[in-house]
Amino acid sequence: MPQVDVVIATYNQAAWLGQAIESVRAQTLEDWELVVVDDGSTDGTPELVARYAHDARIRYLPQSRRERSAARNRGIEATSAPLIAFLDADDLWLPAKLARQVAALGADPAAALCYTPARFIDAAGTRLELRKPAHPISGNIFPRLMRANVIILASVVVRRRYLEAVGGFDETLPALGGCEDWDLWLRLARCWPVAVVDEELTLYRRHEGNTGWERVLAGALAVIDKWYADPETARTVGHSRNAARALHYWTNAASLALERRAAALPLVWRALRESPATALSRSAIATLATLVLPYAAIYALRRLST
Repeated sequence: MPQVDVVIATYNQAAWLGQAIESVRAQTLEDWELVVVDDGSTDGTPELVARYAHDARIRYLPQSRRERSAARNRGIEATSAPLIAFLDADDLWLPAKLARQVAALGADPAAALCYTPARFIDAAGTRLELRKPAHPISGNIFPRLMRANVIILASVVVRRRYLEAVGGFDETLPALGGCEDWDLWLRLARCWPVAVVDEELTLYRRHEGNTGWERVLAGALAVIDKWYADPETARTVGHSRNAARALHYWTNAASLALERRAAALPLVWRALRESPATALSRSAIATLATLVLPYAAIYALRRLST
């Protein structure tokens, strides 16, 4: 049995997949197995994975199209290591990632998972100014995590026993929303502490094929509605469902305003309708600053905060 199982769920991403696999093979910790779950790809994914037939640690599991939550769950079910790492086909790891995280989990036996900050890169692999999260959090992060997903999926190593205890990815959430991982981190963080390795060992790729912000926002709102159906969530987090929804409108408005200020205004109005009091929140202030400040000043402030 390997020390870590790596699950890549992929759909028509042969253009990136080889780089992702190579970043796994370059890990300084070599005691891993990788399962590539092909979720009905129609591109050259089978042929690309076949190039790695010489590496017995890599397995290929094709299936008909079922969306990524189901594909990741199949990868989990097909593996047996005590630790599971997730990697999207368009993202990358730096060589020390698994070794650092396995050591961190060994030092914190109560932690359900360990993550790292992610440095964003463009389609060509050039590093961008954005890092997520800018300031990592650890321990009992559930209240903070309920406000926003600060954990990139490709940065996570999770203990299998805890993952199985909470039931894996929720396949009933919107398939293309891109927030099914947030829901899973919340279920884990509600029960156990979370560890972090504060090194940028994960590279998150931004490109034209990324899930659009509209779908991500819809997925986030679905996760919020799911969690706030339990009254205990509002008591634990300290703000209402409407405030949580408003904060996501503010955050998306701020990001959108960096490129298209006029397009951000409808999100501002939605945020105010959901919860006028959130106009005094950090997210709202950041959004309003983005809408009124010159772009040069905005980027300068972002550089100072990362």
